[in-house]
Amino acid sequence: MIAEPKTVTSAALDKLPLFATDLQIAIAVVGKQNASRWKREVLPVLEPRGFPRWDPLHEGRPVPLVKQFYALYFGITHGFTLANPGGQEKVWLGKRLERKLDDEERRRAAGEDVMELDPGTDNPKKLRAIAEYRAKKAAEFCSQR
Repeated sequence: MIAEPKTVTSAALDKLPLFATDLQIAIAVVGKQNASRWKREVLPVLEPRGFPRWDPLHEGRPVPLVKQFYALYFGITHGFTLANPGGQEKVWLGKRLERKLDDEERRRAAGEDVMELDPGTDNPKKLRAIAEYRAKKAAEFCSQR
């Protein structure tokens, strides 16, 4: 009989049941010596990044999704995401547009009658990001006065 390897392999995850406890997953991922640290420190960091949630009905986490998570985490698979990292999507506006919006809000805070800049897009996410940026800048310039 061949001794089980000391390093973590996909074979360690393959030996788990369909739903495994956090301890079972931790042992399969980082080994027995580091399992408690992984559960305590690493698991809370991974959950917001899309690590599969605990299923109370099956009293465990779905192992196939754990495998998918790590495949994505290591960049093995491309083209899909399990969850939005950090929980919020950031829409890029660009420095030029931000400077124009800054100037517009600064002039408006100074009391000038300024026409609102045409955003040049119909994308609802970008329009929402522009509105949020305008509101943030308006609040900054009003607080400075």
